[in-house]
Amino acid sequence: MNIVQRLSLLYRRFSPLEERLLAAVCEVLPQKARSIFEAQVAGITLVQRLPQWTEIDLYRKQHGKVDWSDVPAFPRTGEFKLAEVKFSVGGRGYKATLTSISGHIFDITVTPSPKAIAFADWDAAPAVGLLSDPLTVTSASEPSPIPELWRQFLTRHQAPARSNWTFYNSETAVRTAIADAEFLVLAEREGDQFVLHRIEPAASYLFYLDSHDGAPQPIKGDLEDVFREK
Repeated sequence: MNIVQRLSLLYRRFSPLEERLLAAVCEVLPQKARSIFEAQVAGITLVQRLPQWTEIDLYRKQHGKVDWSDVPAFPRTGEFKLAEVKFSVGGRGYKATLTSISGHIFDITVTPSPKAIAFADWDAAPAVGLLSDPLTVTSASEPSPIPELWRQFLTRHQAPARSNWTFYNSETAVRTAIADAEFLVLAEREGDQFVLHRIEPAASYLFYLDSHDGAPQPIKGDLEDVFREK
């Protein structure tokens, strides 16, 4: 992405990458969901991109607050993965997943980082799959695929109150994209320290992240040591 392309983002809501991804998802939606989806896309006023564009957040802000009240919502109101788009640029494959929360599209996670190809043409038509039916009425979030190691840990331990750690299970864990990988947040300490499970590319061990500016590091010792007071 050159400087002219970067400056153009100051005057447009979506990059070509985002436009293509949203258009691709619209094509696989049930007919009755398309008009809702199109209204939500039209209603987006703010796009926030993490530094490497691995996570792209979609907001409708009015009077300084997030407000979707005047935009149609999906009947399904929980948090769920709506659709997945696989595409390639210059022979390199990418995967994007669009998530919906509270009846509205919320974010797009892309791996590996698509920042360098945000304005590039795709090699061919994408492979697009619908992951959830947004017309199915439910308020429950999809269970997250927590690893067996963490599941067993939760049966033996509760988060130590004095350390300010919060532990998450399959119903409360959330996904996040860091660099070129997708992670599941299993535990966090006041939003500054995290224990993570790498979903893609898959890993058999857990990771520790000491700050938002750091890089996830494999946990090689006893998992319990992470939660002990220093």
